[in-house]
Amino acid sequence: MMQIGAIVDFWRGQQKPDHNGRWTHSLDRPLLDAGPHSFNLDYPVSPYVGAVLTAPVVMISSNAGYDSDKTPTEFPDAASIHAYVACVDEPAGADWKSVSRYYDKTNYGKFIDSGQAVLINATPYRSPMLSDEPDNIDMLPRLPTSIFNRDWLLQAVLPLAAKGERLIVVKRGIQRWQLPSSFPTSPGVIVEPNPRFSRFGKERIRIIEKFLVDMAQT
Repeated sequence: MMQIGAIVDFWRGQQKPDHNGRWTHSLDRPLLDAGPHSFNLDYPVSPYVGAVLTAPVVMISSNAGYDSDKTPTEFPDAASIHAYVACVDEPAGADWKSVSRYYDKTNYGKFIDSGQAVLINATPYRSPMLSDEPDNIDMLPRLPTSIFNRDWLLQAVLPLAAKGERLIVVKRGIQRWQLPSSFPTSPGVIVEPNPRFSRFGKERIRIIEKFLVDMAQT
């Protein structure tokens, strides 16, 4: 069975640009090179955002977003790219506030910034709207990184959720994870009923806040 730290070991030092400047995990490169897909690989990718080793709340989503205007502003120079990759390679103690300001506009970004939550993507590769990208959807279940993330969620995180040590919150894209049908009703798992919204509903935020309070009191 995997441990929580396996996801960091899997990504550490493996996110690199190829000779064309395309950022991928080394295991995914052959499949992505063969295509077809429309993922944007011009920037470092996003397997997780937040304190993945220790965050008690684990939010799962479909993939990293891409905006032709906004995404380049997140990586204006080599220093910003280096800082971002360093956060992924060594998430413990990393300053996730500096990674992406997209989460400032959500009602769950405060949990990521404080180290109380981590956001995990079914695939780390960036695109504008995965649900409208059939080639990307077709490739996703075959990507080694997506297969690893699913196994990590089921083997390392779900058992902790069953013991009350983690809360798994499904934000969107649960079908992209290729999870068993029993997953949404498993102990320690809650699902956002309006996945197309960028924010969590008030009831899901209430559950997250209560879980964090209870965790702090144990």
